[in-house]
Amino acid sequence: MERPGHHCSVCNKTFTEKSNLTKHRKNHFAKENWVCDVCSKSFTTKSSLNIHQKQHQYPHICLYRRGEARLQCTDAAKSVAQVPSKVEDPTWLDPKKAEAAAKISGGELWKGQLVITFGKYAGQTFRWLLENDVGWLVRLLFEYCQKGEKNELLMWQKERLLEYAREFPPVTLHLDRRLKKQQSKRNG
Repeated sequence: MERPGHHCSVCNKTFTEKSNLTKHRKNHFAKENWVCDVCSKSFTTKSSLNIHQKQHQYPHICLYRRGEARLQCTDAAKSVAQVPSKVEDPTWLDPKKAEAAAKISGGELWKGQLVITFGKYAGQTFRWLLENDVGWLVRLLFEYCQKGEKNELLMWQKERLLEYAREFPPVTLHLDRRLKKQQSKRNG
């Protein structure tokens, strides 16, 4: 018994809507290949490429155990910390320009493309920091939450970094623990 619907003449797949069959058939006869500029994987449609590219926006966070980021820094972080860097690109020193540049290259997770302009990891992106030294990030954000920041540029960067880190529960778990512990000390 044949299923009702619209059949692809190439692979015999069935669709309930003719429009879905039309989209599907384009995959078989695509003239253009859409190539990911990160991993070189190719796709027959631009929308498939866009969906795929989102995976490259997410940081790879090393876990200590399920749901909990590892606090120890990576070898890459140790190397970067040994060589002091100064951010030369003025884009990252201006919040409006920095945000615009990050949004162009970062998609939905644009905050990960922002560049740190201070400390031992100056010149690295927020994403890089999440991937390489969650411990330093947690200490930095804990101090910021406790004491604030007077320098406007640093305040803007730390606020964006806090917003970005809050998108990743394995990271903020540590910050929330420290803040809760501090609050208990104050109340007790």
